[in-house]
Amino acid sequence: MIRYFHQLINFILEIRTFFLFWGGQSLSEIGNRLTGFGLSIWVYQHTHAVTQLSVVIFLTTLPGVLITPVVGALVDRWNRQVIIIISDMVAAIVTLTLAILLFTNYLEVWHTYISAFITSLCGSFQMIAKSAAVTMMVKNDQIGRANGLIQLSTAVGQLTAPILAGILIGAIELQGLLVLDFSSYIIALIILSIIKIPEPESSDNNLSQRLTVFQEIAYGWASISGHFVLVILLVFMTLHFFISGMTTVLIDPLILSFASTITFGTVMSIAGCGMVVGSVFMSIWGGGKKSILTLFVFSALNGVALIIAGFKPFIPTIAVGLFISFFTIPIVLSTNYTIWQTSVHPKVQGRVLSLLGAVTGLGLACGNLSASPLADGMLEPMLSNGGLLASTVGQIIEIGQGRGIGLLMILEGLLMLITAMLLYNYFYFRQSDQKWSMPKMDEQWLNTTATTIANTIEESDKITNS
Repeated sequence: MIRYFHQLINFILEIRTFFLFWGGQSLSEIGNRLTGFGLSIWVYQHTHAVTQLSVVIFLTTLPGVLITPVVGALVDRWNRQVIIIISDMVAAIVTLTLAILLFTNYLEVWHTYISAFITSLCGSFQMIAKSAAVTMMVKNDQIGRANGLIQLSTAVGQLTAPILAGILIGAIELQGLLVLDFSSYIIALIILSIIKIPEPESSDNNLSQRLTVFQEIAYGWASISGHFVLVILLVFMTLHFFISGMTTVLIDPLILSFASTITFGTVMSIAGCGMVVGSVFMSIWGGGKKSILTLFVFSALNGVALIIAGFKPFIPTIAVGLFISFFTIPIVLSTNYTIWQTSVHPKVQGRVLSLLGAVTGLGLACGNLSASPLADGMLEPMLSNGGLLASTVGQIIEIGQGRGIGLLMILEGLLMLITAMLLYNYFYFRQSDQKWSMPKMDEQWLNTTATTIANTIEESDKITNS
């Protein structure tokens, strides 16, 4: 562990540019989360309607997912540092506008809808541009640690934002939160103005001059579908996000079905600490030399954790299960991004990573939508008193309210565990036999693929016109 800690220190000294970039963006992310929680509280207090709150959440998430593929193509065309700066500036202006409206007593609920939509779009540009920029600031053997630091800022924001927002909104009110958020954007912009994010070297065969935006999206998909390993990873991570989406919906009723809200808050704090610990661990360790095997090992551990959490209506086991599950999340996400960032050519990372985000984002949304019908409509009645599974499975995991939710979490965990272990064994033995390797996208491959897509589209246009 001491050796890894020294490596982390050397890593920070080596990549001062990334460290400054990460610090500024982390600060703005925490500020943005504070504003998000503060606005959620404000909307609910002024409407007392869950529907209004759900609209804000919907406009904050789904538009970004849907537009992500187009964003990826534009990120590869434009200067990534400029994209991040403009996105931060627009988000800062939105925050300042909300603050002015609130100070002058003109803020309405529909204003939050517009701000959520614009912030979602800015977030899409920031996410893809930042992910593609990491590989230009960090050496390949240090990308795992860089992604661990990025996950750390996310984990700290998720853990502290609700607590800080609750405290600060009582002391400085929503106006104060908006001012803090605006200040965090200013600091991030100052840092972006003094650092230089390298851009991929331009080539004579400029893809952006040959393909339209939507053709470039198809080009990004060709970059994935042309490599068997990336297709497997895309399918697996979509499954991971689907299960994560279901788990997000199930955690609250799983605990609240038999415990108090205070107990629920305690368990979620423990789970949040697990995410922070996992992020710190990943930042120090870096994921090892075989990231793909690391991905499947910790995904399997996540499956075990879900089984533990759903097994009994017992707070200690649920807390342990959720702590382990949340511990694995930053490691899985970091290693996943490391694999994609080190396998995909920097010139097409915007397109490829945006498609990854869009597909996995849809998987997450499907998981959110599937949890309630499966739990409430199917498994909960089966594990009620006299239910279909009461005398069999119910004898093991107990019956009553919340046990159908527990069974669904167990089934999620088994699916993740079995899938991860099968893929681990497949890649482990294939690697031993040297029958597979990670894809290598060199300049020749990029130009050949671009030419193929351009010629195919040109032939299609000729047939259509004739």
